Amino acid sequence: MTAAPAIKGWCPTLLAPMPSGDGWLARVKLASAKLSAAAAGIIAGAARRHGNGHIDLTTRANFQIRGLTPRSAERLADIFIGAGLASSDPSLEAIRNVVTSPLGPDDEAAAFDSHAAARDIQAMLGAEPALQALPAKFGFLVDGGGALPLVGSTADIMVRAFSGKLAVQLDGGTLVALSSPLALAETVKALALAFLHLSWERREPPRRMRAVVLGRGEEAIFDAAELTSVPMPSAPVTDAPSAIGFVSYSDRGEGSFGVGLPFGRIEAEALSKLAELSERYGDGSLRTTPWRALLLSGIKEAAVPDLADEVRDEVTALGLIADNADLRLHSFACVGAPSCESASVDARGDANRLAATLAPTRNRTLHVSGCAKACAYRGPAALTLVGRDGRYDLIRNGSAGDKPALTGLSIDEVIALLRPGEGQRP
Repeated sequence: MTAAPAIKGWCPTLLAPMPSGDGWLARVKLASAKLSAAAAGIIAGAARRHGNGHIDLTTRANFQIRGLTPRSAERLADIFIGAGLASSDPSLEAIRNVVTSPLGPDDEAAAFDSHAAARDIQAMLGAEPALQALPAKFGFLVDGGGALPLVGSTADIMVRAFSGKLAVQLDGGTLVALSSPLALAETVKALALAFLHLSWERREPPRRMRAVVLGRGEEAIFDAAELTSVPMPSAPVTDAPSAIGFVSYSDRGEGSFGVGLPFGRIEAEALSKLAELSERYGDGSLRTTPWRALLLSGIKEAAVPDLADEVRDEVTALGLIADNADLRLHSFACVGAPSCESASVDARGDANRLAATLAPTRNRTLHVSGCAKACAYRGPAALTLVGRDGRYDLIRNGSAGDKPALTGLSIDEVIALLRPGEGQRP
């Protein structure tokens, strides 16, 4: 019988790595979503020398380096801190959780410079000692809109454009505090301090803003922060635009070329190659996203008519995704066994097999979880498989916590059931 999965209440950082089934893992958090080709090369080289070469891109657009030892994790931290990719302050690294729009000021359609705003928030976090008490999972989001808005992404405190100003919203709430760009960091600080103040009044302090919003009401939080709040009009529900392939963000014919990372994984060699491609075709930078994709930016489409096709061929050769029809773009899988001690199945390898079996459909979502924790994806999917004792429970049109339609299936039985013409389709 598989033991109950261990629930961790913290996230690894560069200076506080976490043990896993394939060694220790550490995270690199960028100051904004922009990474120079040189910095990408440093990350890839260090992951290869000091880890096992596997790199994950998380939903917070962090790089996660796997296969470390306690000693090599120290060397890795020294390299990244020396390259300016991280702070040497462990307390700051723990709370420096800011997700921002990938294109930043390069996107002419963006409402404001999200990268500058993200840097201001991170500087504020480093300057306010009281905020070191924030829970490790507490995060911030800065969405400038434009060509690639952060549709569907949330965080404890979110910043978006509204009526010519910046609207600061709480997760789970419908009110906002309006701010100018110059006052944004102070507005965010006031809300973060209010969260801490109201949390300390409870016997078991909550780890996330949503819990305080539900428990005390968002008005109490804005009042504690001494901020005036107004209702945020509901935005029409729209699908997130695809970041894969060429996306124009400038009237000058410039754009980005998005590359999908299967299940968020990229090998060190492939990251090095993408860095080279960014220098050859673009502006010499990569952009991180919360969508398991990296962007090559500054690509001039008009200069070389078949440029996108050339880049697409290079990307496919690296084992990455450049086709919007690829089912892996809508598939979620944790690392699984043996890399995770909580898992009893090879979730990622089995998800790859399923993606190759099922017909590509943009609306189909596949989730394969190595255990009941469902770390890779919390929402419902057309097909969810949950590992248990080396086999799978199958849930149709639901999430990992829902009642399974079938239990105790091997991956071969699942594939036989779902293969076109041989069984029911999800």
